[in-house]
Amino acid sequence: MDEINLFAIGILVGIIVYILMVAFGSQKRKHKYDERQKIIRAQGIKWGFIVLVCGELVVTCFIKNNFFVKYSITINFAVIMLSLTVLAVYDILHGAYFAFNEKHIKSDSWLDVVLGICFILGYSNDANNVLSILGVFWLVIGVLSLFMLHRDKESDRL
Repeated sequence: MDEINLFAIGILVGIIVYILMVAFGSQKRKHKYDERQKIIRAQGIKWGFIVLVCGELVVTCFIKNNFFVKYSITINFAVIMLSLTVLAVYDILHGAYFAFNEKHIKSDSWLDVVLGICFILGYSNDANNVLSILGVFWLVIGVLSLFMLHRDKESDRL
């Protein structure tokens, strides 16, 4: 098959999966976070914001560089995704990423891993690699969530 046909089939399958997930997977659930989780999430937001500000300050130092001019969107997007990754990793490591009444944590984590791998492999030859950066974000979130679930399960067993 032609490469464009494979891409079109992939987009079609992705749209169908998304529609099925929205139609059957998302009921109107209110996730509840306790006070400890809210404080940890606020700290995560603070650290993510600090990383964002520092990253953008570093980027402004190289704004006249030819490399930056060529890849400015990718560099700025990478800084934003780095700050979101810091926020999410902080929350996951401190047990505040998922609400205490949230279900399907393991399946959501595996979905993050699969999405990350698909984005990384599917867009590795892209000129700006913005979607590859997004794939790295999803992969880190998924793998770390699965690791923390495994660690918590092992500690509960002891």
